[in-house]
Amino acid sequence: MTSLRQQMIDAMQQRGFSPRTHQSYLAAVRALATYFHKPPDQLQQAQIQDYFVYLVKERHLSAASCRLYLNGIRFLYLQVLEFRVSNIVPPYIFG
Repeated sequence: MTSLRQQMIDAMQQRGFSPRTHQSYLAAVRALATYFHKPPDQLQQAQIQDYFVYLVKERHLSAASCRLYLNGIRFLYLQVLEFRVSNIVPPYIFG
C-alpha cells in the first residue's frame, strides 16, 4: 500500500466515512492514476479536467457516476494533499 493511499484511508476514517465510501473513493483515485500511469500527486489540474471529459465522452458515464469520481478525487486533492485548486472540474462537464 502506498503512503498516499494510507493517508487517504486515514483521512476518511477520521471523518467517519462508511466502508462503501472508502471503496468508492479509493476506486475513483485508482482509476485516475491508472488512466495516466502516474501517482495522482504528480498530475496537473488540466490533466484531471481532461480525465473527466474522458469519463463523459469516452466512457459515457452518467452525471451521478461522474460526481462519485469527482467526490473521491476532490477529497484526495483538497483534504489529503491540501491542494488549493479553484475548480477541479469545469461546471459544464456534467451538463
